[in-house]
Amino acid sequence: MSNPTGAHVGAASLNQTVGDWAGNRDRIITVIEEARRRGIRLLVLPEMCITGYSLGDRLMREGTLSRSWQVVRELLPHTRGLIVCVGLPVRHTGVLYNGMAVLADGALVGVGAKEFLATGDVEYENRWFAPWPHGRVETLSAPGLPDVPMGTVLFEAEGLGRFALEICEDGWKGLRPGSVYALAGAEILLNPSASWFVVGKHRVRRGMVEQISREDQCAYVYCSLLGCDATRLVFDGSVFVAESGAIAAEGPRFVFDQPWVLIDHVVDVGRLRLGRMEQGSWRDQVQAYRRGEYGASPQVVRIPGPWQGASPPPPPRPYWEPPAEVPLDPSLQWLLDQGLVTGPLTRRDLAHLELELAICMALRDYTAKSGIQRLALALSGGRDSAMVAALVQRMVRYDNPELSAEALREQVGQRLVTAYMATENSGPVTREAAAALAAEIGATHLEAQIQDAVDVHVRLAGGMVGEDLSWDNPAHDIALQNVQARLRGSLIWMIANLHSALLLATSNKSEAAVGYTTMDGDTSGGVAPIADVPKSLVTLWLRWAEGFHGLSALSYVNVQAPTAELRPPEHAQTDEGDLMPFVILDSLMYAFVQEGASPLEMFQRLWPGFAARYGGEPARFAADIRRFVKLLCRAQWKRERFAISFRVTAFDLDPKTGFRFPAVQAPFTEELDELDDYVASLGKA
Repeated sequence: MSNPTGAHVGAASLNQTVGDWAGNRDRIITVIEEARRRGIRLLVLPEMCITGYSLGDRLMREGTLSRSWQVVRELLPHTRGLIVCVGLPVRHTGVLYNGMAVLADGALVGVGAKEFLATGDVEYENRWFAPWPHGRVETLSAPGLPDVPMGTVLFEAEGLGRFALEICEDGWKGLRPGSVYALAGAEILLNPSASWFVVGKHRVRRGMVEQISREDQCAYVYCSLLGCDATRLVFDGSVFVAESGAIAAEGPRFVFDQPWVLIDHVVDVGRLRLGRMEQGSWRDQVQAYRRGEYGASPQVVRIPGPWQGASPPPPPRPYWEPPAEVPLDPSLQWLLDQGLVTGPLTRRDLAHLELELAICMALRDYTAKSGIQRLALALSGGRDSAMVAALVQRMVRYDNPELSAEALREQVGQRLVTAYMATENSGPVTREAAAALAAEIGATHLEAQIQDAVDVHVRLAGGMVGEDLSWDNPAHDIALQNVQARLRGSLIWMIANLHSALLLATSNKSEAAVGYTTMDGDTSGGVAPIADVPKSLVTLWLRWAEGFHGLSALSYVNVQAPTAELRPPEHAQTDEGDLMPFVILDSLMYAFVQEGASPLEMFQRLWPGFAARYGGEPARFAADIRRFVKLLCRAQWKRERFAISFRVTAFDLDPKTGFRFPAVQAPFTEELDELDDYVASLGKA
């Protein structure tokens, strides 16, 4: 009934660096050798793992393609006794394809190619790759290697059964190539991915893999890249095997202490075959496939064997036993095992931890891969800079889990310098908050009173324009606010230079959306760690981190209303007073950017939930929508100049990879008039 030895499969995540040919090769070899030690016979590695991802226009360079195949040739001797699938760009008939080379026992035996390219949102694969047409098999002449079949190829190996590849996006489409492979007899489907992280995506990914393995009556082996690709995307390193609708093996995500994770599982191929034979609907689909209703049949490549594993498949759980209690997210169990967090964890804890781990990994990889040792930060005592400072401390903790609390503080002091730069508009609350947080995490903290510099700039500017500048004149308000932020930006850059440090910008997503930021002021910096985090989430994370991580100094921050402290105290400036409540702004941003809603649709969708906040006056809410849309359109030029950021939520405003919005446009004039007409009709009704 069952193969007594099973098919021993493995999947690995890898933290690769674009263009690090020797390093990427050596990490692959390390994983292959570990797979051999464990007795794995079939190993799948991530999409584009030879080159690193994202290469951008480096894909068009001849050196990228030739070096990729050179790495393949160097890997071949290490694949004796193993079948290994590795990702690389493949040029065929003058066109680039996103490919997976299948290496077996020292030889290249075939190449699979991606059929559905990831294009849209941050993805742009159509710029470089062509999609492979399903059903086509052609002969590939790889440099320095024998000709092999490429395309819709199904592999067969004694002891493993039949297996096939669908690459990343292929697995997310309704008409998946993997389903055709399954109907053609593939019991094992491999999905090598470079699937970037956003909050909550892992649960979707996990559910997708479980569902595919159930529907296709197969073992589904999934792996993805790990770490930051040194641009904007973060890879959490998801790696798991699902069998017949359940996760059978899963590796940890967001791993800091080594550049790879390898999992293995013995697949009971016989049990899968029995399940298919028992299902009448499966037989019906196979017959429809044989009639040609699902497209052309894949070519079968037989790999000389045998490839039996040495371990038997695990026995099935007795049918009379209830399912075991499963942790909410086994991929983060390592946090508990290493004592980095303490349980029990709620789903809210896991959501905040995911966000934290993604940003920490992105910042760690960006700095480490760029050779940056120190970081600098303008610590204002407000929420945004407090979150960035706390995340730097958490990054150091994840990178050094063995450190004592005191050693951790010393390490943070060596890595992070912070500065509080006061004017006469700054209050004692923010100064105390900044000092307390810096002391608690161990940052090297500096303070300065910059009012003299502000006064000099105001006097010089007034002399140039021929009038005294005053807060009593509304026309002077923005200039008097911004000079403080810009002088802070200039000074913190100088501090960063003196410490040979990378300056971190503290811009958040909400304020970037509406341009509530001073160019060359609080936008100063080379990397903006929380630029994709909306202000509402900043607030929630800080409250959570205060209790969960025991960062008591965050209490000084959490009790304050967000304020830039750029106007005199008697003006009682708050960020939400200048704009609108952030929960409203963030809801409008999501509806407008992610959902593509018109101003009228935004009102119709959101008004029932916000009516009470506006005292039942729809015109007030419509006015905020009008203001939001105009501000968002006018602020595009600012977003074009922002520092590098990391993608961690469902959409981002980065014009290079996310929200590609015109900098010059009419700000939805007709659509806003349509909204006003609709609200006016409500009043008449």
